[in-house]
Amino acid sequence: MAEHILTRRQVLVAGAAAGALALTGCGGRGGGSRPAGAGAPTDEGTPQRGGELRIPLTQEPIAPAFDMGTRAAGSVGTAAISTLAYNGLVEVVDGEVVPQLALSWEQPEPTRYVFDLRTDVEFHDGTPFDAAAVKANFDRLMAPGSDAVNLPPFLESVTVLGGHQVEFRLAQPAAAFLGSLRRGRVMMMSPTAVEQYAQTDPFKASVGTGPYQFSEYRPGDRIGLERFDGYWAGTNHLDAITFTIIPTTSTQIQAFLNGEFDLIGVVPAQVGQVTRDPSVVIHEFVGNTFNYLTFNQARAPFDNPDVRRAFSAALDREGIAQGVYNGYAEPASGPFSPAIGDAYQDLSDVVAQSYAPDEARRWLQQSGFDTGATVRFDSFTQAPWGSEADAMTAQLQEIGLDIKLEKQDFGSWADLIYTAKDFTMFNSGQTTRTVDPDEVLYPLAHSSGDLNVFGLADPELDSLLDQARAEGDPGIRAEMYHDIARNVAENAHAAFTVWPKEIIAASPNVKGLTFYAGGTHSTEGCWLSS
Repeated sequence: MAEHILTRRQVLVAGAAAGALALTGCGGRGGGSRPAGAGAPTDEGTPQRGGELRIPLTQEPIAPAFDMGTRAAGSVGTAAISTLAYNGLVEVVDGEVVPQLALSWEQPEPTRYVFDLRTDVEFHDGTPFDAAAVKANFDRLMAPGSDAVNLPPFLESVTVLGGHQVEFRLAQPAAAFLGSLRRGRVMMMSPTAVEQYAQTDPFKASVGTGPYQFSEYRPGDRIGLERFDGYWAGTNHLDAITFTIIPTTSTQIQAFLNGEFDLIGVVPAQVGQVTRDPSVVIHEFVGNTFNYLTFNQARAPFDNPDVRRAFSAALDREGIAQGVYNGYAEPASGPFSPAIGDAYQDLSDVVAQSYAPDEARRWLQQSGFDTGATVRFDSFTQAPWGSEADAMTAQLQEIGLDIKLEKQDFGSWADLIYTAKDFTMFNSGQTTRTVDPDEVLYPLAHSSGDLNVFGLADPELDSLLDQARAEGDPGIRAEMYHDIARNVAENAHAAFTVWPKEIIAASPNVKGLTFYAGGTHSTEGCWLSS
């Protein structure tokens, strides 16, 4: 399978596999929800040093290893694991960009940033982290023919100004630039290791500055990390973290209940299974994820916005949240959940994004749609998306539509959608661990977006997205995204269904789990109580 197809699968449906691949978000202890972006867990006492944290994975990470200079960075799961071994120049905590490998920065001009770097950092191979290393990483990302993803917007050049000072120049202003340098998106690798091993042994090239260093990778079996004792921040309490690849979720759950794993991602239907052990702690949160039904707008009937509105208004979001997700989801009125911050706006007044079956019938009649025509609906079998597709099919049939639901395994479905682009409508989810609304919508809704497979080509929407990407005033920018989200909702470019919660089940001795909206692994500061 082509690597870029795998990347798109992971980006768009990173919550698949019961969330076990990413495990990037956990709540506070005791099963309560933590606010999105929270950078520290509740007070659980003094961290203890030592022990091995064991986590199951459902799917193999993006091969060949954990090279953040390639399309592997586009995989939410691979990138999340990698944040345990790598750092970025910045981190995003509670929606604020804070220093990480950078000590500070200034912006002398709208398109120019100057960073001062930490002077006390080494890569795991003992080579120095400095301005030359930063430039080498970004030059690799921007090299002609590079297959890198997650490039910072409009980045034009990187220049060394001193041993630990580096300059970034942009082609045009980009409000999302600073946040795009975070650890969950652009991670610093050892240039020495990359030069020596990237072409011959990519796993040996997977050398960072983070709290843990890769120690073992057996494809199809396990990924091992061990504590890096020279870590500059000193927040790595565990001796080791081990990820074991087990494709079957029922096997994972039984192994968790047998004490073979310390935490596991689950879907709502599995909560009852894992809580058969009353000591299990459930952590839940609502992040920036949305689920949706979307349409091929390049072909009839969905080139007609009234048809799209009708299909969207036929969906009972509250029924899906309760019936499919057992309450572990919130009905969605648009692409931005409240976790995105000021860009969020309640769009429940948009009829096309609410449950309005009578209006749906009116739109169908107004559009001249032939209700006797069969409409193919492509989904995949993996929970909960397969069950959500069943619910949506039943709801669409309630207004007299003839829906032919086809379910395939995940890989075949992704090939159909993203390679062949041979579909009429499908359901999916968007979970990119975003901290900025530009990252949520630009790839999907802009006509040049690399995830826009829907035939969406709206010059007005393109212009709005381009302007918002460059706007520097946070208040004005938030208002612009209100307009963008309303445009997408009112034109039913997608039918947003729910903002699902991510659910993590953990043993009671697992402490320090923290949700980082930007994609950093939740176990970064984790420890095990005795």
